[in-house]
Amino acid sequence: MSGVRPPRASLPVDLTAPRHVHVVAVAGYAMSAIARYLTQLGHAVSGCDVTPGSMLDQLAAEGISVTVGHDRAHLAAPCDFVSVATAVRRDTDEIRAAVDASIPVLSRGDTMRLIAATKPRVAVVSGTHGKTSTTSMLTHVLVEMGEHPSFFIGGVLVGAATNARYDPAGDWLLVEGDESDHSFLDFDREAVLVTNVEPDHLDRWGDDFTALVRGFADFIDGASGAVVLCLDDPQLRVLAGERPAARTYGFAADAQVRASAYRATATGCEIDVEFDGRPFATLPLRLRGRDMAQNALGAFAFAVELGVEPEGALAALATFAGVGRRFQLRGRHNGADCFDDYAHTSTEVRTTLARAREGGWSRVVAVFQPHRYTRIARHWHEFATAFDDADIVVVTAIDPAFEDPIDGVSSALVVDAVRDHRPDLEVHSIADWGGLADLPWAIGRPGDCIVTLGCGSITRLHDDWERAEATHP
Repeated sequence: MSGVRPPRASLPVDLTAPRHVHVVAVAGYAMSAIARYLTQLGHAVSGCDVTPGSMLDQLAAEGISVTVGHDRAHLAAPCDFVSVATAVRRDTDEIRAAVDASIPVLSRGDTMRLIAATKPRVAVVSGTHGKTSTTSMLTHVLVEMGEHPSFFIGGVLVGAATNARYDPAGDWLLVEGDESDHSFLDFDREAVLVTNVEPDHLDRWGDDFTALVRGFADFIDGASGAVVLCLDDPQLRVLAGERPAARTYGFAADAQVRASAYRATATGCEIDVEFDGRPFATLPLRLRGRDMAQNALGAFAFAVELGVEPEGALAALATFAGVGRRFQLRGRHNGADCFDDYAHTSTEVRTTLARAREGGWSRVVAVFQPHRYTRIARHWHEFATAFDDADIVVVTAIDPAFEDPIDGVSSALVVDAVRDHRPDLEVHSIADWGGLADLPWAIGRPGDCIVTLGCGSITRLHDDWERAEATHP
């Protein structure tokens, strides 16, 4: 499968008149953002997901009709089109009902084409890691600078308490573009930023990393305006060298927007920023980790390319409070600070635990939920060194994310890889969810940093721990 896209077909619907839209898998970050954005545009939106949870509660409170489970009856009311998440099977009841009733079924990418057309200027951030944080930082800067951006992010922006917003007063739509299903290629874009390019989601790219790299090249070349690339990434360094008009950023000595020094602080970190080879300013951040500092530098470079005054952009970044599930403090149990993070690849786990190590806690306890059988089948060995900054590692069962099991693939592959690399490291394998509910008291102790890692159901552990708090003295 090549990264080159065929010509786009015209879509059978538009958003110029009020529509009724049904969103399948509405509790996911991307699909909930679609539901919210369309609701704010004035369309009637319903949605369903397989399990109840806080996201469904939030969407219901915002006027979106949500239900649990798949049922043909969900399409009993008049419906103009169905928007479906990439991972959802095409034989689910709602999709079958839509096909039987000749109701258009749109992929996430096709729905994003409709959404992108609602604004005259579209800026997209993509990359294997860091795109949610970078898009959130960029959004925060433009909001603080009075640009009234609309936004579409794969995480909940702290302070805004949402992952999507339509603002009729501004021209810009800021989008987190997803390479996992090619959808970042599906809509017109004026400006783009890429954080990095690493082998992930290769099952969607013909098991060919070069096809994924070509996909990112197509994404870059599809921009009609500014291009911003992180020069710390080896693939992007090559792509930037082939595109001399691109703006570059990073810790690299030859980056045009450069972090010349990084320092951990008591409340986060700070970097010294150079602009076109000259010292510019020191940027203090309320976030930990070199990766977050790199993301902030990219957001700064991109904001300036979009016309934001540099001093104002840095001042706004200094007030950025973060994004949900990115080393997010969720509670304190048994004297341990408990964080939640979306990290699910080996690189993301490694950088998140390095961030935790900067905090000065007595121990770092990593609770990791492997995600998808296909990902673990391809990448299990890469997790061997991902937990080097942890003192204790807990590995749960795999979150399948709609995938069928693969014979011989389980979380034991990750456990064995970590143990073989670090025989001295305390590693627990806990497959039963009930066995995780007492973890802060059974394994944790006062002064620990306990961080859950994964993009699946593991985030719900913090709600379980909050309920269990009442049963512990």
